[in-house]
Amino acid sequence: MSFWTRLFRRRRREEELDEEIQGHLRMATQERMEQGVSAEQARVSAVREFGNVGLVKEVTRQMWGWGWFEQLMQDVRYGIRMLAKNPGFTAVAALTLALGIGANTAIYSFLDALLLRSLPVSDPKSLVVLNWHAKAWREDFVMRDMSGDVEDDPKLGSVSGIFPYPAFELLQQSDSVFSDVFAYCQTQEVRTMNVTIKGQADLAHGELVSGDYFRGLGVRPAAGRLIVPDDDRTGAAAVAVVSHAFSEKHFGGASSAAGQTILINNLPFTVVGVAPPEFFGVDPAAAPDLYLPMHTNILLGAANQFGFRAHDYLDQNSYWVEIMARLRPGVSLVQAQATLAPRFQQWVATTASNERERANLPALTLKEGAAGLDTLRRQFSKPLFVLMTLVGLILAIACSNVANLLLARAASRKREIALRLSVGAGRLRVIRQLLTESVVLATLGGVLGVFFAIWGIRFLTLLLGGGPEHVTMRAELNWHVLGVAAALSLLTGVLFGLVPAMQSTHLDLASVLKETRAGQPNRLSSDSIAKTCCYSN
Repeated sequence: MSFWTRLFRRRRREEELDEEIQGHLRMATQERMEQGVSAEQARVSAVREFGNVGLVKEVTRQMWGWGWFEQLMQDVRYGIRMLAKNPGFTAVAALTLALGIGANTAIYSFLDALLLRSLPVSDPKSLVVLNWHAKAWREDFVMRDMSGDVEDDPKLGSVSGIFPYPAFELLQQSDSVFSDVFAYCQTQEVRTMNVTIKGQADLAHGELVSGDYFRGLGVRPAAGRLIVPDDDRTGAAAVAVVSHAFSEKHFGGASSAAGQTILINNLPFTVVGVAPPEFFGVDPAAAPDLYLPMHTNILLGAANQFGFRAHDYLDQNSYWVEIMARLRPGVSLVQAQATLAPRFQQWVATTASNERERANLPALTLKEGAAGLDTLRRQFSKPLFVLMTLVGLILAIACSNVANLLLARAASRKREIALRLSVGAGRLRVIRQLLTESVVLATLGGVLGVFFAIWGIRFLTLLLGGGPEHVTMRAELNWHVLGVAAALSLLTGVLFGLVPAMQSTHLDLASVLKETRAGQPNRLSSDSIAKTCCYSN
């Protein structure tokens, strides 16, 4: 049943309830008049015997299950009126909260992008990233040539995700655990490539990918087609896939890019397709403009002293390929690790040339790949957690300041609250109404905080990304981030409003009501008092 249907039925029930009460009062009045009582006395007697009409209506409405909603709406309306009557207080408190909520929302958007968000691909949870770890790699190690990064880990020693191409071919044969195995490479030469389009020269970030790269990720093209295995072989036609942003910048849109010829390092390539707009590769730290078949590096190396040698595809001691894979349905990460680690260990032992190298062989490690590579996580997670702690303290200080403002404001509302309590409103009911005012104020601060967060995200993106041309982080206000902002607003409203609300209801009613306020009329309307008392606990 929809909300509007329930609302329509409720109005009809209200009309029926009024008719029923009035009918009951008419019958009771008529009975008394038949006994010789005057009409006026009969009506007064009937109403007195029936009791408080408003209270009877409220009890009946609660039986309908809508009492809580009416109470909430009344509290919200009254809270908005009270805040509107004090614009100075409302503006100061809302802006104070907006700064705290906005800063927390901006920082959380980056934590969401780096730690929580999955790659925009099909079934990202089944993806795995292949790494290795060893005691040390600088001396007596099987890796004699490399193109990539090696990190130092205090627990594992040296850790990296670069492998020899023969290791990639070995892992491609793991059909029992992987449905797809694909590779990619971003050497220094590929990261910055000279591109000429219609006579206009520009620089672009490139990535070499294997033929199964897009199929393994489950990515669909925005236009044309993507790279397939037949493109990734020696002697194949020189083709490229461009990012959606690159196609809009240089071709006016994805549909116009497919089929165009461009020059990459002065070699002609045909653009066969465009990646979807949300796809940025598997490494959030290095979003490519161009995707080229991996074997293109032979063509580029031969023509432009690209820095790549064809025999690197055969060299078991040259580490330059990064690998990801997709688990078969029903195969866990632990099972895949147990299956592939011994196989890789046997293979890598054949690449050692002496006993010292055999004593320090790299060991295969599989990691979850739903979020892609962890380059940005390693670089920015600690600073972001520190920033999150700092802005959390800022929000706590903001809540404390607003709580002090509410306590000061409560002094001017003592007579109002004492009057409510004296005419029958329950203490818990008054606390709930004051808390609702605090939550309404926090909601206003949260809405303003979202605008502060938009500015903060842009500023932090430029600050952490090193400038507009290097920004690859995809921090944004999505539903997760907005949900956190809403939760922060609700939480802060309760935190800074609870203590003032509780203290405001601890009053000596007699002494407060005896206080005279010469020339200052009571602003609490009888209608507001009646509504509060109707819901007294």
